[in-house]
Amino acid sequence: MLGAQVIPAEFTNAQVMTQILEEEIEDYKPDPIKLSINFDRKEEEEEGHNLVGSKKLESCLACGNCLSGCPYNAKNSTDKNYLALAVEAGCVVKAEIKVQYIVKDPGEDCLYKGKCHHRRWRVYFNDLEYISSDFVVISAGVLGTTEILLKSQKRGLGLSDRLGLGISCNGNNVAYVTRSKTPLRAYGLNKKQFSEVAFHNRPGPAISASFTSSSGFTIQSGVLPTSYPYLFLKGIATYGWPTCYWFLHGLIDKLKCSIMGLEAIHDMILNVMGYDACDGRITFDDDAEKVRIIPPNDPLLPKKIIALQNITRKLGGILFMSCYRSTSVHLLGGCNAASNASLGVCNTNGQVFNQNANQVTVHEGLYVSDASLIPCSIGTNPCLTITTLSEHISQHLVDDVLNFKSTVREKECIEHADENVDSIPKTTKEHENMFSDMVLVKEKMRGFIAGMPCTAHLIMNMNCRDNKGFGPESSVIEDSSSLLKGKVGGYVIFKSVEKEKLFILDGKVDLCAVNSRTPYTQYMHYGLTLASSSGSKYILEGKKVMNPFLLASHAWQESTTMHVTFRKIENNDGKAHIQHNNSGDELLSLQGELRISIFQLLRSVVGLKGKHRSKFICLLLQSLWRTYFLQVPRYIKEEFNSPEVEQVPYPPYILHSLNTGKLTTVKMDQSTFMYYLVN
Repeated sequence: MLGAQVIPAEFTNAQVMTQILEEEIEDYKPDPIKLSINFDRKEEEEEGHNLVGSKKLESCLACGNCLSGCPYNAKNSTDKNYLALAVEAGCVVKAEIKVQYIVKDPGEDCLYKGKCHHRRWRVYFNDLEYISSDFVVISAGVLGTTEILLKSQKRGLGLSDRLGLGISCNGNNVAYVTRSKTPLRAYGLNKKQFSEVAFHNRPGPAISASFTSSSGFTIQSGVLPTSYPYLFLKGIATYGWPTCYWFLHGLIDKLKCSIMGLEAIHDMILNVMGYDACDGRITFDDDAEKVRIIPPNDPLLPKKIIALQNITRKLGGILFMSCYRSTSVHLLGGCNAASNASLGVCNTNGQVFNQNANQVTVHEGLYVSDASLIPCSIGTNPCLTITTLSEHISQHLVDDVLNFKSTVREKECIEHADENVDSIPKTTKEHENMFSDMVLVKEKMRGFIAGMPCTAHLIMNMNCRDNKGFGPESSVIEDSSSLLKGKVGGYVIFKSVEKEKLFILDGKVDLCAVNSRTPYTQYMHYGLTLASSSGSKYILEGKKVMNPFLLASHAWQESTTMHVTFRKIENNDGKAHIQHNNSGDELLSLQGELRISIFQLLRSVVGLKGKHRSKFICLLLQSLWRTYFLQVPRYIKEEFNSPEVEQVPYPPYILHSLNTGKLTTVKMDQSTFMYYLVN
């Protein structure tokens, strides 16, 4: 699948490195190199190796611009092999969309008419938009996968305490050699230079020489692409800031080559890989909303620096080292594979352990398949290792999917893909058009629940597709009512109950609801399912009650005050706020009030987003005007089946007989409420 090939020629920088390391320094031995690059297109077409999916590879021109992306379609990257085959098999690929976190569907166990209408997982793209799936495979790299799982853990997903630990940089360090007296030709070429340079004199691929030392590390020569400026590795990415002369060194070299026509200065990248302590760590900074990485210790770093200095001295150049202890493009670990949750995050099949259960129980349908599973340094380029691991996981995943379909009746218990609303369009333009009809509202309310301070940061997406009611209360505005109903995201700060944020997993809002028993009263109903990093789940139900009394003298207070009920529930009762069922497993029930200040209300109005925001304001004001001033009742159309009422009339009377112990019969006529004795 990778189509790895041997480099057909030994390019100049590889020849120089061979002469220095193999002939003059006996400690180094050359390594065989195979790259996922097509060097001979005709030969590969005959063998059938480069016809991966529907993508055909061109022949490599040895331009040296591999690091910035092959401009001649000769690199066998994943979009030409695995992704191409996936698309041919029916997979839909959506680019420029970032996954934020993954949570279990709060309604996973909810039944409707005897059928399950929810999938296992929700994959969120922001606080409100998500797609649902029974199987989720995370392959976002070490940083991306760990970040997604750390965010998911804060939203109640039970994960191992080892998440983010065991980070390895694969012993990776990067150095830059400049002003070499030996010709290296390790800088990329543009299209105009091809006709002037023979193939064997070109820079070649990004990596064309590799040597391993007995000390436990590997050194590879690298070619700098033309899109990278000369001073990229000579200035900011060095140990401290260089002097003014060296900071302008790249500009001086550029002037010499382009204006004066002098020979270019020979520069080269040196990439070092080996083994480190694998004790790095990735954490998530809540304030900056970014991951922070603590690199592992590298006991071989002094030996690496000495080796790089020796090579630079042989070349007669100047060495620039990275100012960071580890400069890695081969991060490993973070979701280490292990036998149980106390030792790692996933098992050897890529399934994620469930920390809330026993040590070997996994989250069904949740997989990790990338370098974050590898628990140690590899010592060389890990591409082949990661590919082998991913193919092993994919085999187990296929078996798991087939077993799931065979044990769960698909027609009755699994909703079809077309029934699962996909809220993320294929293109950015379609995404903007879809959500331009919605109105985004941000609201911040403060108050006290059972005497304890609480703050709610809400993000409401009005006019969304999912506009289900809240039970006995329903919206009464007809076609335009969807603008006053929507989904809610965000978080709640209630430190008296949980020290960290309580994130909203599922929330709905209806700003114009009415109860059939109180047609003159307007309600604003909020129903939120909250989750904490400890795994606990809560229900926050809020109502703003607006009564048309005393000539709207209490309108401001009623429309800005939300009466709140805060309950702790079991994890399988995530839909309690919609169904209004009193669960017998409730562990906590508190009541209080939250209010929005006039300053926060103005900020919410100014911060409205969406092309229908003016209509949203008008509809909301119209509903309040109708409630407080017009005082027109709102009625909910009751559903009666009149034929049944006519066919089954109420009985005229019911005669009840009761025999006493004294042989006396008591009879009662229910229709007339009269009774008499019969001896």
